[in-house]
Formats: sequence, C-alpha cells, structure tokens
Amino acid sequence: MLVLAPAACMMSGIALSEAFDVFSKSIKFQLIHKPQEVDTSNVTQKDVVKADSKKSEKSLFSRMSRIEQRLLLLPMEASLIAILLLVLLGAFYVVHCVWAAAEAYSEPSIVLTSNSDDGLYVFDDFREAYSWLHHNTEIDDKVASWWDYGYQITAMANRTVIVDNNTWNNTHIATVGTAMSSPEEAAWDIFNSLDVKYVLVVFGGLVGYSGDDIDKFLWMVRIGGGVFPHIKEPDYLVNKEFIAVYFMQVSQTVICIENKDRDGEYRIDSEATPTMLNCLMYKLSYYRFVETEGGGFDTVRDTEIGNKYFNLTHFEEFCVLVPIGKYSPLTIG
Repeated sequence: MLVLAPAACMMSGIALSEAFDVFSKSIKFQLIHKPQEVDTSNVTQKDVVKADSKKSEKSLFSRMSRIEQRLLLLPMEASLIAILLLVLLGAFYVVHCVWAAAEAYSEPSIVLTSNSDDGLYVFDDFREAYSWLHHNTEIDDKVASWWDYGYQITAMANRTVIVDNNTWNNTHIATVGTAMSSPEEAAWDIFNSLDVKYVLVVFGGLVGYSGDDIDKFLWMVRIGGGVFPHIKEPDYLVNKEFIAVYFMQVSQTVICIENKDRDGEYRIDSEATPTMLNCLMYKLSYYRFVETEGGGFDTVRDTEIGNKYFNLTHFEEFCVLVPIGKYSPLTIG
C-alpha cells in the first residue's frame, strides 16, 4: 500500500484530467457549432452570399479530425452529468479525507480514545505503564515485549529492550516470539538467558482494544517457528476435519471415496488447543481475567476464554490494557 499509493494518486489525477478534458471539449464544440435557425421572410442578395459562405464553412467542418468527430458522439447532457458527478466525487473525497485526518491521524497512537453515549473516553494505559516502568524499575533492568513497543519503552521508560521497531535482528525477534509461544517454565528459561527482568504484554479483551498481543500472537508463533523448528503453528490452531464423500459407479459397484482436508482455526475458548491455553502469552494476558465483571468474556474475540483458573509460577503481575509481569529469578513451586 505504501509503495503503490503515490503511483495510484498520480494515475488517478491523470485519469481525472483526461476525463474533464474530453467532457469539456465535447460541450465546447457543440456550443460553438450549434446550428442556428434562419428567417427566410426577408431574404436579400446579401443573405444569399452569406449562405454561400456558410456552405464553404460547412465544407471546412467536414474535414475535421477524427478526434473531433468522436467528441460529437458524446451528447451535451451526458457530458454535463459526467462533469457534475466527478465534481461531487471529488468534494465527497475531500470531506472523507478531513474526517479521516480528524479521527484517525490527529491523535497519537499511544493514547486511545473511545466514543460512547456518556461522552469521550481516553485510555492512557500505555503512558501509565511506561511511567510505572520508569519510576519502579532499576535503570539497567531489561524489558521483553513484542517489537511494536520497543521504541516507546526505550523513549518513555528509558529501559533496555530485547527487540524494537528496527526489526533488523530476526533471531532476537524469533527468540521473544518463541518465549511468548512456549509454556511458562520454558519461557522462564529463555528470558533468564536474555537477562530479562520484566515482560510487557498488551491486552485489550476487557476494554475492547482489538490491536492487542493476542491478536498478533500468531505472528509471534510464525516468526519464532521460522528460526526454532519446534514451534509449529498448527499446534496453536484448532483442526477441523471436513470429509467429502464421492460416489462412483463402476461395473454396477458403488465405490465410496473419502477426501479429508484440515483447516486450522485460531481460538482462545474451551475448544482451543492445550498448547495455546498453556503458552505464556495466554497466561500473561488472561491471568485473573475471570475475576473481572465479564467473568472471563473476551469482548474483542467475542467469546469466553477456555482456561480461566490458573496461577503464574515464574512471573508476578505488577501493572494492569498493559499487563507487566515481573520475572522471578528463582523457580517457584
């Protein structure tokens, strides 16, 4: 989209320019060469001479170029309607651009807003979480999170991150993705090797924020599995088996053929896979989620979570939109 957008804008501008040129020339040509009625009640010698001159002009008109002849095929009414529609389309697009700029691009992505019947709600959880990290952690503590939040943590919390938005080190990103996709104990070992003290996870299932880490989780699995083969995406997807039955008649014998195909579905409810329900990302996101007003109902995924009651044995919850878990230096339990 970013690459093709300028080219699309240029092509659209050229197309609009050509369309206006064709329609306006068609209208202009028909207005100039519109036939006029002649009053024959008082015809004089001069009128006859004028008529002869008009005949000569008509002979010139008959030698018009093919392009001008094609313009005559566009009726004036059709050209006027087409120009009016193009102007209205451009005006509506300007209104849409103003609305999009006001609603989507006039506010920083770090501050979230939501409109309701009671007015405008402002969610400032990101800045509060980064402020908590800045004031409650040591200057040399390392924070693990998905790469989307690396620059924000570095700039606003002034803490070292494992991966950031530069994304040049694919191995580091895959390592963090593998840790998030692994069970808690295996994730603890990975973060221990990286000297990580805190793990930041973005979760929006309670307030309805759809861009959280559960929504991005499959990318963590895919990137992690690209470097560490033991992480397999199908282990986190629910396999639905579809059986198609075909009947063929061969020499009065009916043969039944079963064609099996599997399709994976990403779920976090009771039908989710055990690998999904026990990975670190799931546990950090849904820890004590059943104690909220929804009783474990995820408003973004529009479903009730599958694994409601569990404890964290290697992490402690510190700051909850943005849960921050503290890595325990010693194995508990």
